[in-house]
Amino acid sequence: MYVKICGLRTPADVDAVRSAGADALGVVLSRTSVRAVSVEHARSLVAHAEASLPAAGSHSSAKPLTTVAVVHDLGIDEALAAAEAIGVDVLQLHGYSHTDICRAAEVEGLEIWRATSAQSGPTTVGAHGEDALLLDSSTPGSGTTWDLGTLDERPTGRWLLAGGLSPDTVAEAIVAARPWGVDVSSGVEAVRGTKDHGLIHRFVEAAKTPTP
Repeated sequence: MYVKICGLRTPADVDAVRSAGADALGVVLSRTSVRAVSVEHARSLVAHAEASLPAAGSHSSAKPLTTVAVVHDLGIDEALAAAEAIGVDVLQLHGYSHTDICRAAEVEGLEIWRATSAQSGPTTVGAHGEDALLLDSSTPGSGTTWDLGTLDERPTGRWLLAGGLSPDTVAEAIVAARPWGVDVSSGVEAVRGTKDHGLIHRFVEAAKTPTP
């Protein structure tokens, strides 16, 4: 199971995500989020993730983390410029138009993940030319759960489930939804906006433990 931990703000958060065995980290650039960081700070976190990789030839099993910039209230030009400046692997777009997403998808060397809700749709992976789909509640980052029953049809391919997940609920959610991956932010925080490293480890373990 692919696991992304979103809303990181400190180098220690990055270290916790790596040591827990997650696959991806997210930095939030949206101005209205309690987890928002500047482009410069996001660049430093991505650089830390790259610099903390074990040296070639070491016996460590650590692998590179996929780095994701999350945006929803920036113009598409600003979002693309920020992604380039930070050096992320993925740009995750919330609430952008079909035209904007298709345009972003044309940028070489940058994956595009389209975030939407079951109510907003479309819930087909690649509908706007994106590389992956993230299905969240209608208020991303709030920790609000949503009813999988509202989906007309479950997506197939590279799609991530988000919205109200926690170390205690993620395993059950995976069984119910059978996503390609899961994404969490508030569910690994004891204080809103501040990551709890123990909860990160618990979440990753629960998500990656094989289920029937």
